[in-house]
Amino acid sequence: MKTRKQLKAEARELLAGNWLTAIKLNIVPVIFQVITGIIVAGVLAGLTYYFTKIGAELPGEFSAEAGTNGHASSGQSFIGNLITTYLLLSVDFALIDWVRTKTPTAEPFKKAFQTISGKYILPVFVLYVIQRVLLFLWTLLLVVPGIIKMFSYSQTYYIYKDVKEQGGDTDHSYFDYVTMSRQLMDGHKWELFVLRLSFLGWDILGVLTAGIGFIWITPYKQMTYMNYYVSLVGDRYHEWAND
Repeated sequence: MKTRKQLKAEARELLAGNWLTAIKLNIVPVIFQVITGIIVAGVLAGLTYYFTKIGAELPGEFSAEAGTNGHASSGQSFIGNLITTYLLLSVDFALIDWVRTKTPTAEPFKKAFQTISGKYILPVFVLYVIQRVLLFLWTLLLVVPGIIKMFSYSQTYYIYKDVKEQGGDTDHSYFDYVTMSRQLMDGHKWELFVLRLSFLGWDILGVLTAGIGFIWITPYKQMTYMNYYVSLVGDRYHEWAND
């Protein structure tokens, strides 16, 4: 398995001279994430003000509204995360091909929406629901098991993409891809956690630049993560497709 330094260096090499293509590919999820972040910050600020200035005076009404808003927030979170998943997966699928072929996509804007229509829209939704349910059940035990399982299931969508493109998707259930991800990540969960944590400084920089920095940070991060997947999975997806 390649080191974090190697993964990042290779990501920068792939992006060198191709930043415009990478930005075009990533710009939609970047904008969506920035807007979502602004909305969330605004809602939190509003709730904080309400709780400290008004809620204290109207405890009964506040409690009733809090319960209603809790259900609404859960629904918004589900939908918001689903949309983010579709957008990021469109980018990630294109980047996986980019890493393997060493050639950037010729249609970045088209690829940026590839999971929202056609062959991926239903499978991604089903896999998303399965993972949400499983993670919820694990989180009922404790938060830590839920986080561990989140990393266990993190490669599910990418495995599905690879197996489908090999024509082996009809031989597997959707739960099989979750199992494949869990098997693939056995002994590698901490490794991926540290890799993601290593971008914390970049994320802080992105926030400090009012989201502008993410125009360059997000392509770099996602290219590194997809390089990690390609390096980790190797040729195993061929075996899964032929099982």
